[in-house]
Amino acid sequence: MGAMVLLIAAFIFIVDALFLWGKADPKGTGVANVGIGVTMLAMGLGIGFTSGGNSFLMIVCSLAIAFALFYIILAWCLLGGYDLKALGWYCLGCGLWVPLTSLFFFTDGGDPYFGVFALVWSAIFLAAWVNLIWGNKLAGAIVRWLLLIGSVVTLMIPAFLLTTGKWPPF
Repeated sequence: MGAMVLLIAAFIFIVDALFLWGKADPKGTGVANVGIGVTMLAMGLGIGFTSGGNSFLMIVCSLAIAFALFYIILAWCLLGGYDLKALGWYCLGCGLWVPLTSLFFFTDGGDPYFGVFALVWSAIFLAAWVNLIWGNKLAGAIVRWLLLIGSVVTLMIPAFLLTTGKWPPF
């Protein structure tokens, strides 16, 4: 199920990047985010409830839930026309949590690739925080590019390799 979480995250990363470039409208982006967010939340909870206390699976669960709630909050804000500052503060929390998951992947998790991916995801959250709270345009540009490139490199390709049984790649 973890590979499918990565795959749907890849798809919504692309939608959100294109929204930030002005290529997708707020309401359509909101609908896409609520669909992915609710689906990912259910999948993340499924991973957590069936983990049997396995640390690796609980970390995956926490990441899925962190992202899912981001998508749901973003959807709510876009569909309701709300300010995104609260979402920015949520990004700060995620931006502080996700590097800790990276530390786990580098050590006990035994998967340095996902350690690097988690650092990229943390950079996205922290850049989104800077952009949404302080309106920093450079941070907004960083978010757009990291979402677009990260969708393929940190999500889509690993999802494919996990699904086909070719993970780890080297």
